[in-house]
Amino acid sequence: MESRVEKHKSRFTITQLILMAMARAPGSCCSLEYLSEKTGVDKKELLVYLTRLAKRGIIERKWHKSRAGKERMYCLKYEEIV
Repeated sequence: MESRVEKHKSRFTITQLILMAMARAPGSCCSLEYLSEKTGVDKKELLVYLTRLAKRGIIERKWHKSRAGKERMYCLKYEEIV
């Protein structure tokens, strides 16, 4: 069965697709491969959008170390209002 994002992919911009995929990811962090798989956008094009989102302060970039090596993770920034 198709997910809601897949069904309505043509209605959203690439930026909106990226943010929706990141919001659904565990911990709101995901890799470039995960985003490419979920949004259906080429990795080079994704890098352009992710750089723009980082400059606007919406996401942040981190390095994740695992057995396979270092991997760049992209995470949504959350602002706590007290």
